[in-house]
Amino acid sequence: MALINGDSLEFLKHAGAEKFDMVLTDPPYLQNYASNRAGKTWKFANEIKHDSPIYFPTIRDSINECYRVLKPNTAAFFFCNTNAIDLFKQAIEEPGFKIKNIIIWNKGNHTAGDLEAALGHCYEFIILANKGRCKFNGKRIEDIVQFNRVPYNHAIHQNQKPQDLLRLLIEKWSEPGDLILDPFAGSGSTLMAAHGLGRYCTAIELDVDTYKRAAEWLEQEGVL
Repeated sequence: MALINGDSLEFLKHAGAEKFDMVLTDPPYLQNYASNRAGKTWKFANEIKHDSPIYFPTIRDSINECYRVLKPNTAAFFFCNTNAIDLFKQAIEEPGFKIKNIIIWNKGNHTAGDLEAALGHCYEFIILANKGRCKFNGKRIEDIVQFNRVPYNHAIHQNQKPQDLLRLLIEKWSEPGDLILDPFAGSGSTLMAAHGLGRYCTAIELDVDTYKRAAEWLEQEGVL
């Protein structure tokens, strides 16, 4: 297991080709996200690094590198939202990935937003792409999955993904002993899920404070 504090694009540029067995990652959504609690005493008040549309070329180049470092006939998962889905599809298909599904993750509750002119938003997308053709393990599942989001009081990152969801993806599309790549590590949840399923994981996180929180959590849990 490895959690690295640094620029994922620079790391990937120096990684060997066809090294990893799976990509599972939650990149910035390019939407200038900021909590509506910003400015108050709130642990997630800071903006997410590189979460602006101007960083699309960086995300695109990182996805290109993900394709290069993946072995043939493997799967890649990229979380994204409705606002940037077209950009992510473009970036994923450009190097040669074939999009197999756009999975809808029902989070079990909805955001606030405009309470009088917009419906409550309760889902995110997970783009499933293949380099070649990657068969899943076991029974076929549907492309709508429901897992409750991580409560803020139990989270170390504002967009932390639930372990049950990550474990589902890892177990269905990889094998014990496989090496998983997460170039946008956030809380380190992919590392945690991979560890529990007997997989290895290399994860990179740019933000120093987020990296420190993730490293502390993973060390406490015996992952690192």
